[in-house]
Amino acid sequence: MKSKFWVRAVAPVVATLTVAALAQPAEAVTSRLPWQPTVLPLPPGSSGGFLTGSDGKGEYTGTFRVNDVTQVVSWRGGQPVVRGLPSGYERADANDENPSGQVAGTAHDYQTMISRAFVLDATGFHLKDVPAGYDYVFGLAINTNGDLLGQAYRADNGPGAVVLWRAGGNTPVIIPQSADVSSARDLDDDGTILVNSGTGSGLWKDGVFRRLSPSPSSQATALAIRKGVVVGVRNWGGEQAARWTTPDTTVGLEGGGMALSVNSGGLTAGLVPNPSGPVIVGNGAVWRGTTPGVVRGPSGYAVFETRVAADDGSLAGFATNGSRDAGGVPVIWRLLPA
Repeated sequence: MKSKFWVRAVAPVVATLTVAALAQPAEAVTSRLPWQPTVLPLPPGSSGGFLTGSDGKGEYTGTFRVNDVTQVVSWRGGQPVVRGLPSGYERADANDENPSGQVAGTAHDYQTMISRAFVLDATGFHLKDVPAGYDYVFGLAINTNGDLLGQAYRADNGPGAVVLWRAGGNTPVIIPQSADVSSARDLDDDGTILVNSGTGSGLWKDGVFRRLSPSPSSQATALAIRKGVVVGVRNWGGEQAARWTTPDTTVGLEGGGMALSVNSGGLTAGLVPNPSGPVIVGNGAVWRGTTPGVVRGPSGYAVFETRVAADDGSLAGFATNGSRDAGGVPVIWRLLPA
C-alpha cells in the first residue's frame, strides 16, 4: 500500500487545464456555476500541505508541514492556527472534521513504528488504543455524532480490520477483514461504513453488508459517503466520476474523472479527467447533485485540487506549481453570486 505506513497516499496528477470545461459546448460552459478561489495564508515556517476537512462553519483543517514537522493546522477567520501533534509523537495527519469541529486523524511514532487514531477537539488530542491483535491503527473519518472510523493493521501483513469507536465509548466495534470487507473508506452520519470490497466497494451497517453495483461499468470504487449519497469513480470508457443514490443505482458525473467528497446537501468535489497526460485525472471539479460547475484555479498556480465539499457550500483543497504529492497552499472556493 505504502513504502512506509505513515506516508499519506495521494493520486499523482499533472494536468494544468480544466479539460472537461474546455470540451463542452459554449452554451453549456456559460450556464455552469463559477467557483472563485481564495488562497489562505500559510503559517510561518510552513512549506505547504493538504486541507482535508471542514466544520462547515468557516473552519478548515488539514495536514501541513510546519518547521519541518508534519502536524495539524486549522484556519479560522481565514487565519492559520497550528494545532500541533500529540506529545511523544513525530507526526500527526488530519483526515476529516465534523460539524462540531472534532478532527479525526492519525499520530505516528517513528521510533516505535506505532500509529494511533485520535480525535482532536477544543480540549486537545484524544488517542485511541490499538485494538488487541493489531499493531497500529489509522483514524480515517468522523461523523456528525462523533463516531470515529479507523483501519487496523498488523506488522506481519496479516489480515487487518475496520474499527469503529462509538461516540463516548472506548470499546471499539471490530470488523475483521473478509471477502466482503477489506478496508474502510468513510463513515456516514447514521453509522453506515463505506468499505472496500475486493475489486469494488460496499456499505456495512450493524453486521449487514450491501455491495455497490458498478453497472453499467464493470468496476467502480467508492470514496466518500454522506446522507446516503456515495461518490467515487467507475471504469466507463476510461475513469469517470460516479454517484450512487442507492447501492444499485449509479450515474456518471459529467466531465468528471473522480469524485472525492460529498456534503450533506449533495454538493460534490472532485477532479476532471486528463485523457492526454500520463495520469488519469487533472484539476478541480464540482457538481451540485449531478449538475457540473466550473472551478477556477487561483492566479499563479497551474495545478489545483478540490478535495473537500463543506456543509456551508464551499470547497477546500490546495494549489501548487510543484508535485501534488507534497500538497501546496491551502485554497477555498465559493460560488459567485448570480
